[in-house]
Amino acid sequence: MSENISNLARYVFLLAFIVDLIFGAWYFISPESWTTLTGWPTELASGRMLGVALITLAVGSIMAYRATSWGQVELYVMMELVWNLLGVIGMIWNYATMTLPVAGWFMTGLLALFLLLFVYVYYQAKQT
Repeated sequence: MSENISNLARYVFLLAFIVDLIFGAWYFISPESWTTLTGWPTELASGRMLGVALITLAVGSIMAYRATSWGQVELYVMMELVWNLLGVIGMIWNYATMTLPVAGWFMTGLLALFLLLFVYVYYQAKQT
């Protein structure tokens, strides 16, 4: 296993930082605007807590982007794998048990995309 972080991994970390920061700040500052725009069920307290979680992930992403070795980012990548896998499962479960707006499929797609990207980054690092 190489100790270097691939350029692809760096780009995934940077993309995750941008997406997590945008959605995290939005949910944290104004969850009611998200619910109004998308028709998502209104739960202001849980929306703000989701914002906190996403901002925390954004901080981890930018720290991983700035890291210099795989050992410094491996736990972060594993955490992202769990977050995105459970996120996809949770969103599909939500759709199976309640009526949600179309925006939920966009969120499910983002979670699935990042799951695939982080799986690729993880296995790429483990094979080199």
